[in-house]
Amino acid sequence: MKLPYTSCFFFLLICFFIGCAPQNRVNDDQKTPSSAKIQTYKGTIVAKSNRKQTITLKISGNKPDKEKVIDFDYRTRGIEYSVRGKQVKITCKSGNNKTCKAVTIEPGETTYASGVRPITIRQLKKMIDAHRDFILIDTRSAAEYSRCHLPSALSIEACGATKSFPQSIDRDAMLIFYCGWPDCHRSISASKKAAQKGFSDIHVLQGGLQTWVKEGYPTIASDDFILKRNLVLLDLRPTDKDKVRRIEGSISLPLEQLAGWIEGIPNEAPVVVYGNHLGESLSALKILRSSGFSRAAMVEGNFQGWVQRGNRVVSGPVQTAITWVRPRLQGEVSASRFIAVERNKIRGVILDVRTDKELSTLGRLTNSIHIPLSSLERRMDELDKKQIIYCAAGPRAELAGRVLRKRGYKAFFLASDLQCDGKKCWAKQKP
Repeated sequence: MKLPYTSCFFFLLICFFIGCAPQNRVNDDQKTPSSAKIQTYKGTIVAKSNRKQTITLKISGNKPDKEKVIDFDYRTRGIEYSVRGKQVKITCKSGNNKTCKAVTIEPGETTYASGVRPITIRQLKKMIDAHRDFILIDTRSAAEYSRCHLPSALSIEACGATKSFPQSIDRDAMLIFYCGWPDCHRSISASKKAAQKGFSDIHVLQGGLQTWVKEGYPTIASDDFILKRNLVLLDLRPTDKDKVRRIEGSISLPLEQLAGWIEGIPNEAPVVVYGNHLGESLSALKILRSSGFSRAAMVEGNFQGWVQRGNRVVSGPVQTAITWVRPRLQGEVSASRFIAVERNKIRGVILDVRTDKELSTLGRLTNSIHIPLSSLERRMDELDKKQIIYCAAGPRAELAGRVLRKRGYKAFFLASDLQCDGKKCWAKQKP
């Protein structure tokens, strides 16, 4: 039966205003109430419940302290930052005053002691080049400092900073503290102790040694580290000069040949270079760092600096073969054993002690527990003393293993750095 033209007209008119097409059904989870508000809270996480999927945040700047319970779920971005005791910024969506669901969680700003201020890598470089008057302090271990440190830096470990400050240092002197990597708390801890000792002009270097290296700036190896000869020491000068005088134990590898011979250098070897001038050493450091030798360093002042400090030199036939073999450190495991643990072929727990930022940008280790080194002391009870723990990776892992063993844990570490592709990381198997 056909509808009259007038009926068709009214039918089409109704469809135009109210719509006649079937509506797509929207799940309740996809609906955003018009009354929903986006709110941001900054503070310290005091509790987290995975069962209830809630985070309790002590909000900054409230007196008396105010705590806010915030919900989260699998869609919350940055949930890896939700660690008890960590300062964070949480952006959440609330439908009313009682509930708030976290959308994103970000690391909070690092808090310094009163009077302590941050300084950037480039600001420090300009001060060094201008020969400004300041005292640069490396808060890493003495061994790490000896192998590779910033020019003009002194070594004062953060754990003993209050005892190690020379009494002769003027309390008005400008102090700049640095550590090995971004988010490292040793420099912050040392700066607080300096403030307690009465120093007034205190700074913390943002990014630490790791960012300094990424900017392509020079790093120095201590003379005593070179004299121990447990390294690969490269003489970048022409071979005829090497024959006349050179640092004992050095290997002749002119700068123009370095790129072609770099695969012959063991990837775990401490590498130190020297040449006729700074430009040669900086070029060599650039080549080495791009090939994975991130802690490569140079002789302070190059060859002339070594001689001027009264250090021994030798002459005669040059050495061109690299024979370095790294001694096994206490608690160290091979890459093959570490990989076996990661693949569940050997019983054990992998502990990743890198920072939150490194995990989010570089990638994660398979089947690992993540506790940043800076949080290990206060979060150690999350680990089972009955299990064997394998820490990853590099100098921080060695330190973590040492800390855990002192507290009664069975802990080992992987000395070599990890390889990452932005999504996941893995231990490099030796060929």
